[in-house]
Amino acid sequence: MWRTDALQFCFAVALDIFLGDPQGWPHLTRVAGGFAHFWEPLCAHVFGRTIFSGVVLWSCVCATMLSFYFLIRTGLAFMHPALSWIWDAAVIYQTLAARDLDRHARNVFLPLALGDLDESQRCVGFLVGRDTHQLDEVGVSRAAVEAVAESATDGFVAPLLWAALGGAPAALLYRTANTLDSMVGHRSEEYELMGKFSAIADDVLGWVPARLCALASLLPRAFEHAGAVFSDAAKHASPNAGWSEAAAAWALNLKLGGTNFYDGQPFHGPVFNPSAPAPHPNDIPRVLRWFWSIALLCVLLLGGGLYLRDRQPQEPLPIPAATPAEPNRLNMEPRLQQNFTSQPAPTPVKIHGRINRPANNGTQPTP
Repeated sequence: MWRTDALQFCFAVALDIFLGDPQGWPHLTRVAGGFAHFWEPLCAHVFGRTIFSGVVLWSCVCATMLSFYFLIRTGLAFMHPALSWIWDAAVIYQTLAARDLDRHARNVFLPLALGDLDESQRCVGFLVGRDTHQLDEVGVSRAAVEAVAESATDGFVAPLLWAALGGAPAALLYRTANTLDSMVGHRSEEYELMGKFSAIADDVLGWVPARLCALASLLPRAFEHAGAVFSDAAKHASPNAGWSEAAAAWALNLKLGGTNFYDGQPFHGPVFNPSAPAPHPNDIPRVLRWFWSIALLCVLLLGGGLYLRDRQPQEPLPIPAATPAEPNRLNMEPRLQQNFTSQPAPTPVKIHGRINRPANNGTQPTP
């Protein structure tokens, strides 16, 4: 798969920590949402709102996003390799949402701490999909804590893991799949069939990151309450959503989960750590500290793994054995070899006043 190096990995994380998602900046999540709005009516018109139509929709949006990525990367690499390196780091950065999650949670906490319940209800609506207008102080606090706990996987650990495994394309693929799940992967009359594949794809891509997030929460605590976390996580209808939520409930000793209302209809979910107290406003900064500890640990583990991988000497490619050349038939034919032996020239003899030279026998050149 596509590889990223430790420096690029850490640079992308630093961009997310210090920049977050500035308002007005273009963002890949919004681009993926735009492509989804483009492809959905076409797929529904051609194939109907069926499971197969959902497969085509998912494939078209992901293929369009990856084509968009590779087209820009190829052009930048043609100009200079450093530009493609920066582009990959920027793509990984935009798949992460640690700073943005922190900002939204603090926007809920501040008015709640000042007694402005209406503003806190409005702000928590940016984090959750449940009805928020009827929530009291405890309900708003629980919604914010649960949103941070669940988004620890979707918003940071999962794209971070995929970036470490497959570089910018893998992180972009995960973010696109997660965006599609949030748009069409929910149960309703309109998306019951068409959104099924998007929901399954998001579950598959998030399976390992969800468990990694729970392990990162348990590791600093010497795996205390590990059995309870595993047991509570299995209660959730989603194969992934319960892991980080259960880990946060036991790490912070809070009672999470329960009944929520969606469009006025109650939905009874599992309860995590039922004997603990319910969340209050001061628990929002606590869950943020929990989230940042997990984020730091995952960055150290995954970034350290990339650093060790980059330091390993690369094995040279095997050099194929030389193929013996076809023998030259001319070289195989015998040649007439002439060996010339140097002999001393005979001494001329003087007879009757003239010099008599010996006859040339082929060993001396004729003057």
